[in-house]
Amino acid sequence: MGRIGISCLFPASWHFSMSPVGCPRILNTNLRQIIVISILAAAVSLLYFSVVIIRNKYGRLSRDKKFQRYLARVTDIEATDTNNPNVNYGIVVDCGSSGSRIFVYCWPRHNGNPRDLLDIRQMRDKNRKPVVMKIKPGISEFATSPEKVSDYISPLLNFAAEHVPRVKHKETPLYILCTAGMRILPESQQKAILEDLLTDIPVHFDFLFSDSHAEVISGKQEG
Repeated sequence: MGRIGISCLFPASWHFSMSPVGCPRILNTNLRQIIVISILAAAVSLLYFSVVIIRNKYGRLSRDKKFQRYLARVTDIEATDTNNPNVNYGIVVDCGSSGSRIFVYCWPRHNGNPRDLLDIRQMRDKNRKPVVMKIKPGISEFATSPEKVSDYISPLLNFAAEHVPRVKHKETPLYILCTAGMRILPESQQKAILEDLLTDIPVHFDFLFSDSHAEVISGKQEG
């Protein structure tokens, strides 16, 4: 049987020879190794992409769950319990340049600890919507007819009176705060409008309403 000798300038200990009969065996062995390595590489790649896909999928699910929890915190607000005698109420009318808006707030009775603040929130109706109402035009439109201001603002106060328990009216403070539209009026017209409110509102409503509860506030106070 013939042999193929391969030699070069390598050291003698590196010289070798092989039989032609052995070539197919070596080639077959190398081919099997290449196939095995290719299969392993494909398996590793498949495993990697599977991990990436699963991670992305559960990452999205995690983000979706966080968003759902956020929505629950925002929207899952109970209606105000108007039958609870320990709940107090407050009313604020914001008289702006384009219209007037009324807000009804509520808070539980204070625990007496001076370090604890009142937990004041917007009142929610039976449908869990904020008790808010807006009318137009702005109160400054009555600069030349201040005697009509009380009639103008009555729908807002009637709206609040329907939501605040009747037994709480006399202890519910009412504040009427006039902003930009009123600030541009002469002081005499401002006073005439406020005087009409202070005179007529106590006649028709039992809210806690005094001279200091109706005023024209500065831009700084408004901010």
